Amino acid sequence: MQPEPRPYGIAAGIAGAYAVLLALIGWWPRHVDSGLGLVDQPVVHSLADALSVPPGHVVAAGEVMANVVLFVPIGLFLALGWRRASIGVAAAVALAVSVGIEVVQWLAPIDRTASAVDVVVNVAGGCLGFAAVRAVRGRPRAQRWVVGGLAVIVLLVAAVLVRGLTVS
Repeated sequence: MQPEPRPYGIAAGIAGAYAVLLALIGWWPRHVDSGLGLVDQPVVHSLADALSVPPGHVVAAGEVMANVVLFVPIGLFLALGWRRASIGVAAAVALAVSVGIEVVQWLAPIDRTASAVDVVVNVAGGCLGFAAVRAVRGRPRAQRWVVGGLAVIVLLVAAVLVRGLTVS
């Protein structure tokens, strides 16, 4: 009979899978949403009409939100795995990871654009994940709901981005 996996082993596996996914999305040779035709989607046009903005602005706002959401797990992992971590630590780790991604996008011969805006919103995502978990500290049921809800949102955004990796 195999021993039951320890929670930190499972968490380490999830964190590793997240790191691989983040590297794929951050360092893919082209923009991950380039083949999805997002500007032409009916929902984008509906939102653009409702907001009285061009569809490209809706897509740009969606990309910013995707960056925020994509960095939420950094804060989650820190808040759940390191009791002494602070929001400053979450911001510093998210900043380091984000700057690493952006520097490679800037220097590598890939069709990607490095952006200071991405760094800022990525740090915000890391802080959001940390703050959400810490806001429900000491309330296990609420913490499970927060972590589960954020995990679903992150997985949905990641699924869209991974789909973008596979579209030619």
